[in-house]
Amino acid sequence: MKDLKKRTITAIVLIACLIPIVYFGGISIIIFTGLATLLAAFELEKMFKREEKWNVFNFLNMILSVVSFIVFYDALINEMKWYFLLFVLSIFIVEGLMQIFSKSGSNTLGNSLITIFYPSIGFSTLAYIRNIEAEELWHGGFFILLYAVVICMMTDMFAYFFGSKFGKHKLCERISPKKTWEGSVSGTVFAIVFGTLFAYLTKIDVYFFSLENRLVSILLVSLLSLCLSIIDEIGDLFASKLKRAFGIKDYSQIFPGHGGVLDRFDSYIFVSAALSIIILILK
Repeated sequence: MKDLKKRTITAIVLIACLIPIVYFGGISIIIFTGLATLLAAFELEKMFKREEKWNVFNFLNMILSVVSFIVFYDALINEMKWYFLLFVLSIFIVEGLMQIFSKSGSNTLGNSLITIFYPSIGFSTLAYIRNIEAEELWHGGFFILLYAVVICMMTDMFAYFFGSKFGKHKLCERISPKKTWEGSVSGTVFAIVFGTLFAYLTKIDVYFFSLENRLVSILLVSLLSLCLSIIDEIGDLFASKLKRAFGIKDYSQIFPGHGGVLDRFDSYIFVSAALSIIILILK
């Protein structure tokens, strides 16, 4: 009961802080995501150096992560060629899948690359999405970012609910024993339904695909919701794999009862990066 109260209070405070940041966007979302990048880099370095003393390279990795955030965000808003980001994201996802299915943690080089690129790519694309200016949409990227949030929330919430109630077949017991195929499929189904409905009501499908036939654009946004929901689960499993490999429960205790920045934003990092690729390709 005490832990539930702590989690509830933390959630209320966090949501109250995020609402104006996400609503107004601009410099506020850049500052927030930049700070989140730094904190996430710190959490990763702390995890990697759990049994050792810190040195100058750990601080350098954190600095490089923030620098990467700035570079990526600047490249995105200045219409960086999409195939460059696609290449980086492809390496990112492959590295994530390797982490999930490998039997041990990453090597020193891998640790550094994860610290530098894991938070910076995710949070820079999140800021980019929010600050998109689109004539078709009220408040531009505000609704596009909310679309990503809907996908992540529905996937996680219904995967947990149906998995705990009806789950029998383990999804990846070695990494996350509580996750099941029943929960995973249920979360994806509800993410498609609610994500597509949200896109239809806010005309995000029109922004993405610009088709005269609205039915076709709705079908395409349903397919997009499916892909993003799967990527959400990859992001969650990747973060869980890292924690299990290094023997920790949470990345930090920045948010009492909820863990650290990466505990809260692991899925959003992958989804926002993937969604940015889609936007750069389509627009």
